[in-house]
Order: sequence, then structure tokens, then C-alpha cells
Amino acid sequence: MRQTQPARSHETIVSIDAPIEDVWKYLSVAEEIARWFAPKMTVEPGVGGFVLADFGPGLEWKTFIEVWEPNRRLRLVETRDRVLSSSPVDMPLEPCRLVQDYFLETEAGRTRLRLVHSGFGSSADWDNEYEGTRGGWAACFFRLQQVLERHRGESVHNILVPWQCHKIDSARALGLIESVAPMPLHIAHRHLYEFSGTLAGLNDSILTVSAQPSPIGSLAYVELLLFGLTDKETASIENGWRIRLAELFPPEAEATGTRSATPPARVDTPIAPSTC
Repeated sequence: MRQTQPARSHETIVSIDAPIEDVWKYLSVAEEIARWFAPKMTVEPGVGGFVLADFGPGLEWKTFIEVWEPNRRLRLVETRDRVLSSSPVDMPLEPCRLVQDYFLETEAGRTRLRLVHSGFGSSADWDNEYEGTRGGWAACFFRLQQVLERHRGESVHNILVPWQCHKIDSARALGLIESVAPMPLHIAHRHLYEFSGTLAGLNDSILTVSAQPSPIGSLAYVELLLFGLTDKETASIENGWRIRLAELFPPEAEATGTRSATPPARVDTPIAPSTC
């Protein structure tokens, strides 16, 4: 049966030490959104326009603008019938109309940003999407807050490394990835499917890791906001993560269903190009 009424919703709130005009800009201008959300952004502003967040193949997220009130409110809508993921297996969903309502207001000299994400289906197929976005928005708003409060004017490289974890459940995959994360890592946010924190030895760059259930086992996503680094340094860090993930989660042809009890060694010093 096709769902016509919103079944579930969740709310995410963050207080940001920045003018409301700046927060709106980071929600509505493609180049600024790309500093904290998807690496590639396209925005056609105004009612009837759209926002396209491109995280990579299979992860192109397009929503349409229904409300556009600068410095006050933004509403994005979509109708979805499949899970957005890098999975080789298509994961259909009961079609639902999803709504993102952003509300901005000034409170005690700061900007209060509230997001209500609604319309999630009531079937069990929607459970992962519901929980994933509930925790995911908290991690995203942490990134937004850090960029606006601590890294304005700095260069940022927004990197996403997706990975297929064959025959490994999401909790195990998340734990394995955390075990090889560079240290010191200060965790600021943790939820069922992800964690996010700052890398003190890397100019407080931000690491966000998520692992979602999948028919193949799980799908992992390592997201990095790297501040003040060169293209060469960034490429080396990304390559280092790909090496770690390949050691933890071999391609399907090599997956055996068992893993060594000893993961690759974690990095206890700041990541530098020569060590990644």
C-alpha cells in the first residue's frame, strides 16, 4: 500500500556562534554547503528550484525547494522508493514523500538551527533510513558548526571514501574502522551507525565514519573534512584510508566470512603524507 501521510519524523538542533545570515549561506549556496556536506553541490535557488548533493556513484541526492525564506526557513522535499547507497544490490523502499524543514532564529547572540526530517515510512524497510538520518544529521550539524566557528577562511578538502564490507555487520565494521582511526581522535558524536570527531594532530580536521546494514553485510563511509592541507597531502591521506579499508574488508572475491583478530595498526601520531 502506498503511504500518503508522514509516519515518522526526527528533529536535530544545533546552536552556532555565527550570524544567521552566514548560517543561511551555508545552507543555500552550493560552494558553502560543499564545505561541510557533500563534496559536490549544485543549487538552483528559490521555490521550484532544487538542491543536488553528490557524494559519488549511487549517492546523488536531489531534493526540491518548496519553501525559500532567506535567514528564516528552507523546505526541501523528495519522493523516494530506494535506499541511496553504494551497494551493488538495489534496496527498494515503500515510496514515501520525505520533507526536510530547516528553521533559523537568533538566540542569545547565536543562531539556532532546527531541522525536522519527516515522512519516513512505517515499515521495517525504512528503519535503517530513519536511524541513519537521525544520527547522520547530528554528525552533519557538528561539521557545520565546526566549519563556521573554527575554520572560516581556511581551505577545506571534503573527502568521502565508500567501502563494501562483505559478510561483516555494521556494528563490527564500525568498530574495526574506529580501531584504526588516527590518534588523537576526540569523539564528539556517536550514534547507532556512526561516529564523528576531531583530529587534534591535523588542525582539528573532522573524521566522520558511518556503517549501514546491507544485503552484502554492511556499507562503510569514511568522510573527512581536512583543513589547511595541500592537494598532495589530502590525496595521500585519502589513499592511506583506502589501504586501511582494503586490509580490513577485502573485495568480495577475497572475503571469507572470518577476519583476523588483529586489525591493521592504528596511527597514534598526526597523519602526514609520508605515513598515510
